[in-house]
Amino acid sequence: MQNPRTFAVLAVLLAAVAAWLLVSAPDMATVRVLTGEMAPAKLSASGDLPKQPPADADWRPLDQQVLAGWREPYWLRWRADAPKARNDADRALRFSLRGASRLYWNGQPLAGNGTVGRDAAQERPGRIDIVRVLPPSTSGAADELMVLASSQHQGWQLRSADAFAVVAPAELLYRQAMRPWLIAAFATGALAAAYLYFLAVQWRRPRIPGARLLLALCAVGLALPVVEGWRPLLGYAYPWHGPRLLVLLALHAAAALLLPAYLARHFDVAVRLGVRIAYLAAVAAAVVFVPSFDARSAAVLLLSLLASAGLLWRVRGAPEERGPILALVLAGALAMAFARNAFLDGPYFLMLAVLMGFLLLRHAAQLRALDSHNARLREERAQLSLQLLQRGIHPHWLMNTLTCLQELIEQAPPRASRLVESLAEQFDRLRDSSTRQSVPLEDELALCRNHLDIVGLASDQSISFEVDAQDTGLSLPPGILHAQVENALTHAGAGACAQHPFRLRVRRESDRWVLELRSARGSAPHRGRGTGTRYIEASLASAYPDAWRFVQGVDDSDWCGRIEFTCVS
Repeated sequence: MQNPRTFAVLAVLLAAVAAWLLVSAPDMATVRVLTGEMAPAKLSASGDLPKQPPADADWRPLDQQVLAGWREPYWLRWRADAPKARNDADRALRFSLRGASRLYWNGQPLAGNGTVGRDAAQERPGRIDIVRVLPPSTSGAADELMVLASSQHQGWQLRSADAFAVVAPAELLYRQAMRPWLIAAFATGALAAAYLYFLAVQWRRPRIPGARLLLALCAVGLALPVVEGWRPLLGYAYPWHGPRLLVLLALHAAAALLLPAYLARHFDVAVRLGVRIAYLAAVAAAVVFVPSFDARSAAVLLLSLLASAGLLWRVRGAPEERGPILALVLAGALAMAFARNAFLDGPYFLMLAVLMGFLLLRHAAQLRALDSHNARLREERAQLSLQLLQRGIHPHWLMNTLTCLQELIEQAPPRASRLVESLAEQFDRLRDSSTRQSVPLEDELALCRNHLDIVGLASDQSISFEVDAQDTGLSLPPGILHAQVENALTHAGAGACAQHPFRLRVRRESDRWVLELRSARGSAPHRGRGTGTRYIEASLASAYPDAWRFVQGVDDSDWCGRIEFTCVS
């Protein structure tokens, strides 16, 4: 199944990217990108702002990096040859600039964008992208766009002003902004559906390793298109451009950390502390020292994809899951290396959506398989619980106890009375335990001590149960200690148990609870392979899937049973 799944996810990714590129590519035959110039504006301290630059304006070719540092009013000028098509009535201008602006097309004023100001107090920020319908051009004359602008509210220095002007049919300009995001909306909807489905199947279930990291990564995948689409779909005043880039960089950095962390956790790949620190330092260095936001985002994402590929390369086993993920990660790394900006603007999100969708659906499939396995375990446990309950009131054991009770009624009425009370309490506790999934350790200890009290009264010898516990507040499947006590009494005998008291040690080691019960060794040859042992193993497997361990055997003069399971909290 490895190759078909790998080809399937790659086919989905290629189809999504191809669809994105197809609808994103403009019809260049009808689009004119204008050539720009720039010049500082020398304005008087008061009065109306000029409508035309002075004849001695210091024009120079448009330099995006230099323009990014200009704050006070400045002139921009774009020129283009006369349109070849005479039917230019539906032409529109798409103009982008981080500033407030006044626009003049062939000397005619267009609708303004904010208020140009001599200082920040006078300026009202304009939107970063605007579209204006253009008046028809004069026959045979070249087109000229003249702009008076100011950028007094620019929060911090960016590497490029990203100022450009494009003339094209109005329908094309509006459609061009919307169509790629239909692909993104479809991918976002699919990812959101997979996310909700995963949350539903994960609800109130034992956590799968890496589930929280995967959900966090998925949340980043959902947030990315929202922030990316903010500019083309809704637009904003230019001072918000810096914060938007910062949020995008934070999301890219979060994805760069979460993806390798999830893969390492999910595939249980050990990563040395020094390697982790080096990776974090590399990501931090890329965020701080690489120039421009796009280059920083590309650097951290390339690091993330390469680190993820390295982790997957070390995975042994799970080929049906490892193969598709490795193929997607390598495809993303190649695209990032050869088409950085194009990949960042959309295909990266599509790759993340396909990857997240595959991972979430794989998790859901694993949960369904785990459900089936747990259902079988619960059925087995229910059968064993019934057997244990029947064993607790086994006719042979009950007959011996009642015989002892009859003798005690004649010879020691007070002990007989205590035995009757203990029997009633024992049956009540067994009935209560058989209906519950887990019980507090204190209740389990009370059941064990009550059982030992009955055996002690019947045999006229005291059997003690010593407990050394850091914390008795934990819960555990009912009957797993009681089953060990019964086994010890059955195989070692009450006399040996009276001479060799039960000793329980409860410790927490890192994220695991360890319960070690020592008892009399006994001499029975088949101890440790009966109903009690199978009951303990089935109970632990049902309560802590893949997170438990039970071993027992001879340890010097003791019979030692050691139970380990992962802490719930």
